Amino acid sequence: MAASLSSTCPIDIGIIGAGPGGLSAAHALANQGFSVEVFERAQALHPIGAALGLAEQGYAALQEISPLITTQVRTQATNPKRQLLMRPSGEVLFSNESPLAGTSFTWLGWYTLQTCLRQTLPDSGRLSLNHCLIDFSSEQLDAPICLKFQNQPDRLVRILVGADGHRSVIRNKTVGDGAPLYTGTMTWRGVVPRQKLAPLPDPFTEGAGFQLVVGGQKNFWMMDAGSEQLAWGGTALQPSPDRSESAFATVLQVFAEWPPIVEKIIRATEPTSIIETGVFDREPVSQWGDGHRVTLLGDAAHPIRPSLGLGTTLAFQDAVTLSQALAGVDLEKISTVSEALLHYEQARIRITTPLQHQARQEGAASHADDQADRLKAAFEAALASRRKLAL
Repeated sequence: MAASLSSTCPIDIGIIGAGPGGLSAAHALANQGFSVEVFERAQALHPIGAALGLAEQGYAALQEISPLITTQVRTQATNPKRQLLMRPSGEVLFSNESPLAGTSFTWLGWYTLQTCLRQTLPDSGRLSLNHCLIDFSSEQLDAPICLKFQNQPDRLVRILVGADGHRSVIRNKTVGDGAPLYTGTMTWRGVVPRQKLAPLPDPFTEGAGFQLVVGGQKNFWMMDAGSEQLAWGGTALQPSPDRSESAFATVLQVFAEWPPIVEKIIRATEPTSIIETGVFDREPVSQWGDGHRVTLLGDAAHPIRPSLGLGTTLAFQDAVTLSQALAGVDLEKISTVSEALLHYEQARIRITTPLQHQARQEGAASHADDQADRLKAAFEAALASRRKLAL
């Protein structure tokens, strides 16, 4: 450890990664009275072309973290009212009220959620950008952990939480299970201001639409995601996760000759903002951290295919469970800290492990030849069930 750090007062908890998981954990832990600092490798936080869904479970966890943030997020999100499902040929399979209408489910921009969390950090929480973690170490078991960053001074923390995604630097050292597993699926995502697409057809005319186009082992979806924006995403099978030279050109080619709305929304998207990524997961493991004062959270702990739509919800739940496990813990007592982190990991692994397996199965099925027909049956059954309950 650098001599200049020997007299530095450590931060209670350092979190690597300023996504929704890392920032929600910062809130939850700061609310317990800990000093918390989130270290993010990006030099600035910019809007990204992605949206996410939050249902009752996600909002319940967020409510435990902060009722104020929950209210802010809900007001900037959209509950879908109309829903449309069609084949690439244009054949309409489902066009009706959304089965999700009137429920707690919403779509919202990923950056919208990140901004709400960032702007409301408690006084004992701090965000430091341009901090790319390259290593961490400790002189002895009960000594502070020294975080080593690229082109930044070292920092000391008592507990280290890795919320740094499926390619986690921290997981590489604590679990050591190698690179994440490519699932054979590539995704393209984007966000577009609604006014760039006006006039909009059904189901988007009232500003609360959700449309899917499914067939040929591909999927494309579009949704109102609050803040006067439409978000879209597409998936297709691809042997390699390597990114193309132009995500814009590639996604246009992948979904060529699909319904006109698909090409229209892609072309309305700022080409450099389109996100092109492979879908990865990992085999579940029995322990995430080092067994002492380091642990993981969110995709770093349990990277999961997006087929269940639970990634953000699970990260929020991780944050709640971690903060509850550490409540009242003296961070200078290593045995107590170790016990608390072990309790956190065991509690969450019991829940996330079966979901990782389920997401893998459903992710593979999402590219089956009969996917459109199965979605049609599921939407019709869900809508009929909701209407029956409303009687």
